[in-house]
Amino acid sequence: MGEEGHFRRTARQPIDLSVSFRRDDDGARLELSGKLVDFGLGGVQIRCDRPPPVGERLRIVLVSPSAWDPLDLPGEVRWVDGGARTFGVEFGGLRPSEASALYELLAVTRFAGETG
Repeated sequence: MGEEGHFRRTARQPIDLSVSFRRDDDGARLELSGKLVDFGLGGVQIRCDRPPPVGERLRIVLVSPSAWDPLDLPGEVRWVDGGARTFGVEFGGLRPSEASALYELLAVTRFAGETG
């Protein structure tokens, strides 16, 4: 997806981390997996074989090296690039503990990038 016409409220940090996601629906059991391309406090970009459609509400589950438990975050698909097999998710309704865990993951990722 080209950067022209694309606006983000918060900066994104590149990262290589496995992630799983599923529809944010009580009956949704099918979980798909992918790789985080980048992430920030406002959302994530994910690469996977079959991106979900724009508007789909998801639960994003990732294991953070800076948290004891996996993060299970609510979001909505905002864009899809089928050619690159990537999609962007905007987080919504994060609890303070979830936002804090994301902030810690950002700090750890930045530190690793500066020292690596």
